[in-house]
Amino acid sequence: MDMTVLACEGCQMLAIPPKYVCPHCYSEELVETKVSGAGRIYSYTTIHVPPERFAAHAPYHIVLVDLDEGPRVTGRLLEGEPVIAQRVELQRVDDSIYWFK
Repeated sequence: MDMTVLACEGCQMLAIPPKYVCPHCYSEELVETKVSGAGRIYSYTTIHVPPERFAAHAPYHIVLVDLDEGPRVTGRLLEGEPVIAQRVELQRVDDSIYWFK
């Protein structure tokens, strides 16, 4: 599934929204662009005692994913146990939460 990121027109850096200026060169010229949503797990943690809103989901895994195009995004792993460098793909975005499988 494609995902929307912001591309700086000045330095071409890609960033995960929301952003109002480029985190690299501070340009305000950001445009939405699509990327594949695929990448590799850089790091992860397992949540055993979640906020009340997510209590029914515990335990669950939060993953830090290096997208193939460069940006790093935080999301949830839908199933299985995470492994560093494991390939994952974006499945959906709900309420600003990125879900990977």
